[in-house]
Amino acid sequence: MTERGGSSLARAGWSVLLGSALLLLAAPVIAQQQPLPVEITADRAEMDDRRGVSTYTGDVVVIRGDMTLEADKVYVRSRDRRPYEMEAHGEPARLESPDPETGEMRIATALRIDYLLNEDRVILTDQAHVITAAEEARGKRIVYDLETDVIEAERGEADDERVRIRIQPREDDE
Repeated sequence: MTERGGSSLARAGWSVLLGSALLLLAAPVIAQQQPLPVEITADRAEMDDRRGVSTYTGDVVVIRGDMTLEADKVYVRSRDRRPYEMEAHGEPARLESPDPETGEMRIATALRIDYLLNEDRVILTDQAHVITAAEEARGKRIVYDLETDVIEAERGEADDERVRIRIQPREDDE
């Protein structure tokens, strides 16, 4: 009977150990699924929970995780107090976010920046400019996927509003 009880305890111990290991492995995934809080500082704020729109003006700084957005005016759209889109206007507005793989800072500027939080994508309009470690892009409108690091640039109507790309050569590791 002692032998049987001992093996039951051993099985229970292994079950607890296995369950704990699975929880530890799942923790990063669960943490990634949790929405990041948004911290905003500004000279003035107007919040309309019924419409789900907040307006911030005057030296606006938005921080979400390791992303920083600076603008003259920012509209935040949300559902059930969960922000899903930010529309920033500035001369220019500026977004900075480190590349998750390299840690190098990615910088995006434009007169208008629409940040789609759930898609981790920004749409830059008018004097759009993106700088990464690998390339630099300018255009009338740029769609930049921060997760995949894909840049799509479009030209404007005038001849001087063509897309301009600069590709930074890789340095050879010796």
